[in-house]
Amino acid sequence: MRFWTRLIVLQVTFVGCGSPEPETAAVSARAPMLGKADGGDKADASCQIVLRNIGRQPGPDGYLTQCTAGVCNWVWAGTVEIAEGLAGKVRVLYRRVGDPTWWQVDAAPAANAQPGFQRHDFTIHEHLVGPDATGAELSATTIELMPFLELADGTRLFDHNRRPGAFENYLLEPSNYFGVGDGEACAPVFGRISFFDSWDEHLSGTLRQGGYLVIDYDLDRLPTCRGTHNGYPAWDIIAHVMFAPGGQLVTGSVRELETVQGSPTNAAHTRRLDVKIPADATDARIWFKNFTAAGSSCAAWDSDYGKNYSYPIWPPASDPRCKDIELWTTQHSDMPYASKPHCLSYDVDEDHGAKGCEFHVSGIGDGYMGHYGIPNNWVEAYVTVGPVDGGSQLLGAGMLTLYRDKDTNQTGQRVTMARQVDSTTWQTGFIYLRPSIMSKGFTYAVEQMAFFIDVKRPTGKIVRLWQSRGGANYSWNDAFGPPTTTKYIAYGGIKYAGDGAGIFDVREACE
Repeated sequence: MRFWTRLIVLQVTFVGCGSPEPETAAVSARAPMLGKADGGDKADASCQIVLRNIGRQPGPDGYLTQCTAGVCNWVWAGTVEIAEGLAGKVRVLYRRVGDPTWWQVDAAPAANAQPGFQRHDFTIHEHLVGPDATGAELSATTIELMPFLELADGTRLFDHNRRPGAFENYLLEPSNYFGVGDGEACAPVFGRISFFDSWDEHLSGTLRQGGYLVIDYDLDRLPTCRGTHNGYPAWDIIAHVMFAPGGQLVTGSVRELETVQGSPTNAAHTRRLDVKIPADATDARIWFKNFTAAGSSCAAWDSDYGKNYSYPIWPPASDPRCKDIELWTTQHSDMPYASKPHCLSYDVDEDHGAKGCEFHVSGIGDGYMGHYGIPNNWVEAYVTVGPVDGGSQLLGAGMLTLYRDKDTNQTGQRVTMARQVDSTTWQTGFIYLRPSIMSKGFTYAVEQMAFFIDVKRPTGKIVRLWQSRGGANYSWNDAFGPPTTTKYIAYGGIKYAGDGAGIFDVREACE
């Protein structure tokens, strides 16, 4: 199971039961007083402070514990982020439901914040629960928790970015495995470009107008200029980013010098560089310069042999070419199938029902995987495409999913563009359950599905051809109502629809 997307460094020393007691970190504090004119507490719904994640920390024999006076409690660790430019004390209030006392811990500044934010980490364990609790006690345990930013004037700004009610706190309970993720709240839009010492480059995430470009640069790509002055390092590697068509140029160092008691050494490691993308940018050109100062003329360049590294910038997610569109992909993780935001490079001019045997659904499965019994679920589908009309060009294939959020009862839709598996087969799908203990958790009910291919005609017109039962779409039972066949995978399995499933109606008619 993938617990968090970022490493959490615990701020406590773990001891076994019977060991010397640790210093107390939690202190009693006043309850939130939102909604009272003279309370000095305010609710933030504009991403000034946001809880990113919290959960029990795994250990070699279950979850890590902290023991006090012979009582061992589990240790929860979490991350809170505040917007860049804000100042104040980041703290967390919590209590077990039924405990009249609220407890407060400080969150410590930490590295590796998301772009546009400052990160703070915290741990809690006192006055909570641990492995010695009975099953009945655990099932009745609920922990209330709220992070806040205490400003210089004493005002407490509480995170209500996904808890709209004045008295709605985060709840850690058995139903969410005593943990929550950020649910995509206040998520910055960014693409990360990694420049490896193997001279490979890799883009993950999305480069969008108004978002961020994040650069990770391996210093071994430019190892030559490492001069010193009076024994101290006098060199740097500077990234240059120029955006088109506006010509905005941003520069910044990508090396961090290691220090000993505040004095820099000649050892260095990568410094992440975050660059805000202009709202009008359509392309980013990147190059690097390594140089030695202090009178030296040593200089070296990394610029893709003078061409500079070029990356297209996508429109915002609200643009029609990007809205509700993802790309099905495979990642090296415990969950073998995943999707990421995507934009089309073309506009669809017309929608038509597929009249012939241009394509058909050749397979569909309901996937499950989970460590520690925590589930992840998805639908994966395979589309087989035959020859298109003479002179036409196949641009892609995909799947439309209409779903309902089980937590909010709101409906939504997602277009998932497929990845090509071989010359005739495309794989697509939809992830419908990811627990909130993981980042960006959600639980959806799949209500309808339809499939399509995008074809560019000789006239230049782009047509989307649908298989949707004449617009009625396929239901869940059309795929998984009849008997299924299970393929077992690590920590789970995939139930594939059988030959009698209604979703294969076109396949049966065309074979």
